[in-house]
Parts: sequence; C-alpha cells; structure tokens
Amino acid sequence: MESYLIRIYRRDKENPEGVIGIIEEIGAEKKEPFRNLSELGKIICPAIKKGRKRHEKRK
Repeated sequence: MESYLIRIYRRDKENPEGVIGIIEEIGAEKKEPFRNLSELGKIICPAIKKGRKRHEKRK
C-alpha cells in the first residue's frame, strides 16, 4: 500500500474543489503539484487501482 504526504497551501471556501497543494509519495523523491481535487484524485487513483489488483489476486 502506498502512503502519501499531502500539503494543502490554499483552499477556496466558496469552491470546495478549489485547493492548491503538493502530494509526495512516502519513500520516493517525486513531488507533484495539484490545483484542484480532481487533479489530486488523478495522481492517487493509479496507485489505488494497483492496490485493488493485488488484493483481488489474493482472493
């Protein structure tokens, strides 16, 4: 299972999707910026799908 550090620097109270930050995978040196929750989800989603595939194989 992957672990992430998510830093949110700005949040728009009137627009819940409006966040700006950086996501960093723990143990990796790669950092990726995001400008809204949709971008954050796209960064995390591939890792979640990989985790599901490993879990499905164990069944």
